[in-house]
Amino acid sequence: MTLQDLKSQIEHDALPNLYLVTGEETALLQKAKRTFTSIIPEEDQEMNFGSYDFASVGLDDAIADLTAPPFFGDHRVVMLTNPTFLSATGKLSEGQEKALLSAIENPVPGNMLVIFAADMKLDKRKKISKTILKAAESLDLPRLNDRQVDQALTQLLKQRSFKIDPAAKQELLLRTQASYSKVLQELPKLLAYAADTKEITSQAVDDLVIKESTAQAFDLTDLVMKGKKEAAIATYHDLVKNGEAPLRLNALLLGQFRLLLQVAGLQGSDAEAGKALSVHPYRVKLARQALRTYPLGKVRDGYLKILDMEIAMKSKQVDPLFLFESFIVNF
Repeated sequence: MTLQDLKSQIEHDALPNLYLVTGEETALLQKAKRTFTSIIPEEDQEMNFGSYDFASVGLDDAIADLTAPPFFGDHRVVMLTNPTFLSATGKLSEGQEKALLSAIENPVPGNMLVIFAADMKLDKRKKISKTILKAAESLDLPRLNDRQVDQALTQLLKQRSFKIDPAAKQELLLRTQASYSKVLQELPKLLAYAADTKEITSQAVDDLVIKESTAQAFDLTDLVMKGKKEAAIATYHDLVKNGEAPLRLNALLLGQFRLLLQVAGLQGSDAEAGKALSVHPYRVKLARQALRTYPLGKVRDGYLKILDMEIAMKSKQVDPLFLFESFIVNF
């Protein structure tokens, strides 16, 4: 089911007793939490709403809430986050598991348990996991792809009567790795900056939105691969001056070259490749675009040379800046 389905259930008072919420999109998960919270009127939330982080407080208080009837209301909502007992490494005591199973199989009328598993990998062999997966209404909130993020951004700006320059939009998506949640974090600053003109420019994005480290690594890789030696060295020096450790920069650069090699060997959609490599699909898209102009042999050669540079940084008393400059000159 979707967030829209959830809102429809709330409007029609057709709410099940158990929800399992999964997904990777932080902004949507937060929206789901606000939506579940809204089921209980604000004046009744102290008595009929409880939110518990299992990793911090355990399960006893949540079960106590779940087994008590609503207090002068129609519903009681119990929200449980970080349910590590559903994973392969976590567990419940025998008594806690028995109590939770009983609360799920014999729910108190009007009470609702909402389990936020986010992107946690559930151990489906466990009895408690099997029971929850079978009984729960599943709300999955996967990460939006770059096209969906683009459309959502356009819609949000349209609702506020703002425009964004195409180049500015592209740069914003690059700097946030096309993460919907990160775009939403950056948007208030951009809207305030463009309050008079109602148009977000590339200059605004450049001034206000800090580049993700992966975006910086992509820029540096692009300069290296295109043979822009002076620009690559200047960028590297600027990053070090701004506090980036040379070893970390080298690791980011190595990771970007590794990603190019991995993507070159994968078929399927950006989303499928991203899932296989545990990276955002937008990074796969950028890598595939780059591989149209980067000779694969040169990418492989660069990866090996950067690996040698990392070994030298860790094992020899050599200035990292000198190593990087030597790499650029000789590559």
